[in-house]
Amino acid sequence: MLSSLWKPAPQKMGGPPTNDKTDPPAPLVSTWRALADAGEPVAVVRVRNLQGAIPVGRDAWGRPGKLQPVLLSSSVSFAAPFVASPESSGNADKLDDGTVHYGTLSKTLLGSLELWGQANKPRTAGSPAQNVAAAAIVATGSAKDVQAPRTADVVELLWVRMTGRVVDGSRIALPLDQLPFLDASKLRSLALTVQLPKASLLGAGVSLTTTASFREDVLKDGKDNESSNKNPLRSYSRSLRIAGLHVPTLVGVNSNERKAKQMLVADVEIDRFDVADDIHSDLEKMIVDTMETSSFETLEALASHMAEKILSDFRIGDDPKPMRERGWRVKICLEKPIAVPFAECPAVEVTMGP
Repeated sequence: MLSSLWKPAPQKMGGPPTNDKTDPPAPLVSTWRALADAGEPVAVVRVRNLQGAIPVGRDAWGRPGKLQPVLLSSSVSFAAPFVASPESSGNADKLDDGTVHYGTLSKTLLGSLELWGQANKPRTAGSPAQNVAAAAIVATGSAKDVQAPRTADVVELLWVRMTGRVVDGSRIALPLDQLPFLDASKLRSLALTVQLPKASLLGAGVSLTTTASFREDVLKDGKDNESSNKNPLRSYSRSLRIAGLHVPTLVGVNSNERKAKQMLVADVEIDRFDVADDIHSDLEKMIVDTMETSSFETLEALASHMAEKILSDFRIGDDPKPMRERGWRVKICLEKPIAVPFAECPAVEVTMGP
């Protein structure tokens, strides 16, 4: 589904050539399905909320290309447990190549983010890292958007640097003279999140997450045991999340709750998200308008109404297709902070969609 958004563009930005062979794209599934495909983790390295700042996506007012803070998080799950290296000269506290150093992982992510540069676009010649950026942009077909990268473009660039391939695994996008940071044959799953903490007017931020499960039959030399398909992914997911929206809402069963609005906190997550453009500002407006004009008695009814409205009524630009037909799964979590005096909050969560 998402592979149609990332079409190869002619090589015109310099840098080493890339492999233009394509494999069948991995299926776009829900995050739960991707993690289930990967199985129970046995060895994981994580980094959370690495901080940077670049002109990216849209800000809280929907303006493109504005400088804003970016938080990067990644979770690398390995297929085999951590073991001590037999070549550690008697030091059993050294690990083999079945893991990655979290410091190097952090530097790789931040270094890739900085490739966009304060000049709003990466340089296309020079260091190997600059060539990686150039090739990744060409491979994703987003060269025209380099001066104001979308959030999806940033995710794509980071994913290419980590795995060597685009997010659906169908094409190698790393220059042929470069190696990816991770060895796909040793991975169980990989998750990457780009969060924009200042991209929401009433919330705690917006994030885009890609999660992938890896095939067990991918060999170190890149060959497949059963077919010519070199795509290392079994499945992948993409989810857009708008977190911590604080919206005054008329909701409640008690007579006092019918007299005035009270603050609700909403988390909205769109799973199987198949859109490359930054649409979170439009989506947030619909969510806030729906909550402000509602008068349901229960959180369950309100959350279900919000999810149904997104699936049925939300549109992307001039495209008449409703989000239900795109395969979106919408998860709404509503918290009511002042409802229970001796609890932080009660909460209700619903998930709707195909």
